[in-house]
Amino acid sequence: MKVRLARTAGFCMGVRRAMELALTTAHGRPGDIHTYGPLIHNPQVLDLLAGKGIRVMDEIPPPGSRQGGTAIIRAHGVPPEDKQRLKQAGFSRVVDGTCPRVVKVQAIIRRAARRGAAVVIVGDADHPEVVGLKAHAEGRGLVVSGPAEVADLPPLSQVVAVAQTTQSQATFTRVIEELERRFGQVEVHDTICEATHRRQDEVLRLASEVDGVVVVGGKQSGNTKRLAQLASQSGRPAFLVETEADLDRAQLARLGSVGVTAGASTPNWMIKKVVRELGAIRSQGQARLPFWLSRVFRFLVRSQVLVAGGAAGMTVASSLLQEHQPSLTLVGVAFFYIYAMHILNHFLDKEAGQYNEPDRAQFLAKHQGFLIGSGVLSAVAALFLCAMLGTVPFVLVLVMSALGLLYSVPVIPPRLERRIGIHSLKDIPGSKTISAALAWAVIVAVLPALAVGGFHPFSAALAFVYALVMVFVRCAFFDILDVQGDLIVGKETIPIVLGEAKTRRLLLALIVGLALLLALAPLLGLAPALAWALILPVAGLAAMQVVLMRGLMMPGAASEGLVDLNFWLAGALALTWALAN
Repeated sequence: MKVRLARTAGFCMGVRRAMELALTTAHGRPGDIHTYGPLIHNPQVLDLLAGKGIRVMDEIPPPGSRQGGTAIIRAHGVPPEDKQRLKQAGFSRVVDGTCPRVVKVQAIIRRAARRGAAVVIVGDADHPEVVGLKAHAEGRGLVVSGPAEVADLPPLSQVVAVAQTTQSQATFTRVIEELERRFGQVEVHDTICEATHRRQDEVLRLASEVDGVVVVGGKQSGNTKRLAQLASQSGRPAFLVETEADLDRAQLARLGSVGVTAGASTPNWMIKKVVRELGAIRSQGQARLPFWLSRVFRFLVRSQVLVAGGAAGMTVASSLLQEHQPSLTLVGVAFFYIYAMHILNHFLDKEAGQYNEPDRAQFLAKHQGFLIGSGVLSAVAALFLCAMLGTVPFVLVLVMSALGLLYSVPVIPPRLERRIGIHSLKDIPGSKTISAALAWAVIVAVLPALAVGGFHPFSAALAFVYALVMVFVRCAFFDILDVQGDLIVGKETIPIVLGEAKTRRLLLALIVGLALLLALAPLLGLAPALAWALILPVAGLAAMQVVLMRGLMMPGAASEGLVDLNFWLAGALALTWALAN
């Protein structure tokens, strides 16, 4: 089945911020942690937070009844007096997770109330956000959920109108028309969040281009329900599901294409699970060959065969960049080593994969015996081939293999662990990306220089930097896409340490710098003209980042495969250049 994912699907900025605050607090601060009311309207996320020791507190305890602990204010915001009551209850820390957009609406309401205006809030009276907004109006707040309720308002002389941030734009517009009809001039603040605007516009556009729409999210979430209503009003079949288990496969199989969107409180891993299930449904009119070809491609990606082939291609490129004849033995070492390390480390460190890559997690569970067995055999094969190359290559790869397998294993002594808070190498911030890039660079660039014996300092350094930067960019970019899952399990990847914006700027700088280095090296006589051709895979990595970050393609097996095909491209370009010369 053809599946199109809305670019705006998933956590909005405010929800993502609240989740990051909660998870960071859970991983870094001892003591009890409570949220005042549900952090967001999504039962699966609330269950996950409960598993992290973050409990929901429905009522504020009496003054002085708490002896420390942390209270987190939910994304919807609370009445101002509730913040003070939380502090008086005895919590040692109150973390304000209110969405900045909601904070802005609260400020508008306070200013209007202080000058004596009546504040009309367009929203659901019982919604936590609206309850909090009304409390900021100092007794001058009135709530209407639709245009029909305007007639029930008392006489008002000075009216300021605002909207619940997740309100329907159409409803807000109709209410404003009724307010102006009854009260004359009205000061209007369209406070519907821009993310809500985009989601609502996009679901209508998406519905016009597909045969049906699936909306993923909590069934108690107001913005999720509005998306489902808009999809239904478009005339297309619409399905509101909380998880992939809610999908009606029989009805969906009748559709040729499906659009997927999600509420602002829906995490990425739930969307990915739904998308994976939809992709596995064969539409009644879908041809068998394309369907099975896509499944084969997904198998090659999920089984790590594709990325291992990319390592083989990078070895060819690196050897020729250093003006060495490519060796099948070296190509075999790269393939088997990268395959073994990727497979075995996925099993040793699969906690985050449940959230970042549910498709891969299910694949690993289904084929566990075969994959572990083939991973061990590949490690043995890599060592055997290295033994044929000599003692130094063998010892180098043996040490690297040991370090790779120990990466996820608790090796830090308990006494030191308590002092530094790290119990394995994977707990070192940013270590996953850096270690993967270094391992690739050694295998595909350093090993050929050692095995062949001819060492050209600049070309060897260029090959090393090429592999290092290419793999670093690949891994760090996937880390950006996986921030939600990594936060859940407490992994400190580079985007979590630096922030997503700084990480993107870092990757851009590395890509531009590598491209300039490749362009200048042949002109200075420091590398063969092959360096110019190898700029193309660098550009391919950059292009895939743009495609994924702008939501032009869904993250998953297909996009991961296209990223890794750039490493194959490097090998193919190198071989073509060698044959031509």
